[in-house]
Amino acid sequence: MSDKRHQSPAIREATGAFCRTLLDAILPPVRETARHHGYAVAVHGSLSRDIDLVAIPWREHNVSEPDELVRAICGAISGVTGNCLRHSDSTKKPHGRVAYTLIHGGFIGEIDLSVVAPLPKTDEPKA
Repeated sequence: MSDKRHQSPAIREATGAFCRTLLDAILPPVRETARHHGYAVAVHGSLSRDIDLVAIPWREHNVSEPDELVRAICGAISGVTGNCLRHSDSTKKPHGRVAYTLIHGGFIGEIDLSVVAPLPKTDEPKA
């Protein structure tokens, strides 16, 4: 597999255009799915080689675990592209983020999804 950093300018531009177009199509259903699971989704990065998304817990209660959220987001993307699969195991990142690589039906410009895990539930009574 060739290193994407050494692609010609025309290929990089075409990949970026594809990523931006795909993002326009998938972002509304991804955000709706994430909201249903207690998360907000933000776009991060240049979109020149891939799509970088970050999911952040947004509700105080009823927030899904990261793996459940990723399965649901794969389903939302599949509804647009025809399929979406997790490429590999998740990777732990700083500050409790967990990173997932998703391969969608277009196969160009994979989706890197980082999920900030919800804080552990505490049994502290509220004053």
